Amino acid sequence: MINKNIINNNNNNIFILKIKFLLKNKMGFLISKVIEFFSRSKNNFKIIILGIQNAGKTTILYRLALGQLVKTTPTIGSNVEEINYNNVKFQAWDLGGQENMRSVWDVYYSNTDGVIFVIDSNDKENYEESKNQFYKILQNDTLKNAVILIFANKQDLITSKKVNEIIDIYELDSIKNHVWHIQPCSANTGEGLLTGIKWLSDQLIAKGNNNFPNNPYVKNKNDVKNDKNDKKMESLPTNSNVSLSNNNNNNTQTVDNLNLNKSEIIKKKDEEDIKEEDIKTNIK
Repeated sequence: MINKNIINNNNNNIFILKIKFLLKNKMGFLISKVIEFFSRSKNNFKIIILGIQNAGKTTILYRLALGQLVKTTPTIGSNVEEINYNNVKFQAWDLGGQENMRSVWDVYYSNTDGVIFVIDSNDKENYEESKNQFYKILQNDTLKNAVILIFANKQDLITSKKVNEIIDIYELDSIKNHVWHIQPCSANTGEGLLTGIKWLSDQLIAKGNNNFPNNPYVKNKNDVKNDKNDKKMESLPTNSNVSLSNNNNNNTQTVDNLNLNKSEIIKKKDEEDIKEEDIKTNIK
């Protein structure tokens, strides 16, 4: 016989976890609004890091932030960190890539300057799923002006597809309405990450200075050489000019069988939404 008390306790635990998740997103949204209000300038940019589960998004975030490999767990919700690269400051949001989290990605799209989309170059079984999510992002009207950096991650694995192959699989040459670039990289070793961030930084600064190209620059597959002809991908040293501001030290949660739907999060967000005008009034 099934113990009803056990079922009720499990349901209560799941309910509590959902409440904690919603509260966390409320605080994360509030923090992001306050940061945007005080720090928005021509060299301060908001970026979001997207991709399906296990692509390496969180590893890339902390590799860039700390310059070293950090053990991570699947993200439920989001991680937000401030990354400084030279004279550019990125407010970087890493969003959970599980299927039940993707429906709420667009909650974070507002005021986004750049998108980093991470591909697991070795996950051949999920290319189609990843590709579908990528084009949903491109079709979102809120991101129509966002610069797109694609990290072809896990290039350190010999079984991974090369960049030319990924360009063909994802039909990247068909993209005409976004400025984009694909960068081979390895989150584990740090190779290629700084090269990609430099490209993103240069594009966003040019855009802020009104030097952005009228016609989006499309990275043609002929511009990407085979690995044997490429110079070695730039490595990210531990003492590189990349630093972290600890907005939150423990943003990652893992919960099994936690089903969250978009309406819950949007409803909570609408109730607690604080617009920039409200922030100005409260600060005064």
